[in-house]
Amino acid sequence: MKESDLEASKRIVLFLQKYDFHLKSESGAEYSYYSAAPSTKFSPEKLLDVATQKNDDDGRSNLKIGSFNVELISPATERQIRRAMPISSSFLVNETPDIYENITKKFIQSITSGTSLSWIHNIIEGKKEQERLLMNTDSFILNIDTKWRSHPDPLIVPRKEWYDHKSVEDLYCLGIFKEHGIATLRDLRAKHVPILKSLCSDGQAMINKIYGVKKEELRVFVHYQPQFYHFHVHFTRLTNEIGAQVERGHLVTDIIQNLEMDPDYYKKRTISYKLRLSDPLYQLIQNQEKR
Repeated sequence: MKESDLEASKRIVLFLQKYDFHLKSESGAEYSYYSAAPSTKFSPEKLLDVATQKNDDDGRSNLKIGSFNVELISPATERQIRRAMPISSSFLVNETPDIYENITKKFIQSITSGTSLSWIHNIIEGKKEQERLLMNTDSFILNIDTKWRSHPDPLIVPRKEWYDHKSVEDLYCLGIFKEHGIATLRDLRAKHVPILKSLCSDGQAMINKIYGVKKEELRVFVHYQPQFYHFHVHFTRLTNEIGAQVERGHLVTDIIQNLEMDPDYYKKRTISYKLRLSDPLYQLIQNQEKR
C-alpha cells in the first residue's frame, strides 16, 4: 500500500473546504478539537459529494448534509503524519538494553528536547482540556482519551448522564504521570510502584463511579513504543480491542510485579515491539546492525 496518495489528499482538502470549523477545545499548540458544519458559502447542490440524497413526495431533492467532530493537529510533526498514513510493511524489533541505550534513548531525547510535549504539559497543569478531566492527584491525572469518540460531548452532556451510557462499550481513558522525564516503560524503577498502584486502583474506582464499569471489565496497560514520550497508562473496556496488540501492550499489574522483583527490570530486559519500515527509529536500528 502506498505511503501517500496525492489525489486522495486533494479530495480530502476539497471536502474540508466545504465546511466551517468551530473550536470546541484545545490541548495546546498542536492538538485542537472542532465541530464541523456545512459551510454557508456553498449551496446544497455543491455539497452533493458529502450528502445523502433523498427525494420528497413531490420529487424534489432533499439533501441531508452531515456534521461531524474532528481533531486537527497544526503544525503536525513528521511522526504524527506517519501515524496517519496507511500502514506500510512492519517488522518486529528485539530491543536489547544496548540498543536502547545507544539508539532508542538518543532518538527519544531528540524528540523530547524540543516543544513536542508542550500540549501534554498544558493538560497536566490544568491549562487545557478541563472538560475531559476525570481525576487529579499530586502524582497523576485521569482523562477521557480522544480515541473514545462515542463518548458524550463533555462540554454539553452533564456528567450524571455518563453513568451506564451506551458508549461505555468503547471506554478509553488515559492516566498521565505528572512527573517530567519519564518518557517510557524503560524509565520506570521500583520507586514508581506506589504511583502505578494508586493510578491503577484509584483510576479503576473512579471509572466505576463515573461510568458504572467494574474493574474486572477493564484492561489497564502501557504501550511500548508509546504514541508520545511522556509516561501514560491506558484504561479500556475488555470489549474494546483498540491498542491491545500483544507486541505493544504491557499490563500494569505485570509491570508492578516485575519492578517489585527487580528495581531495574526495564533497564535490563530485552523488549520486543513492532515498527514500520518507514519509521526513522527502525532505520536507525537497522543501520546500526549492518555495521
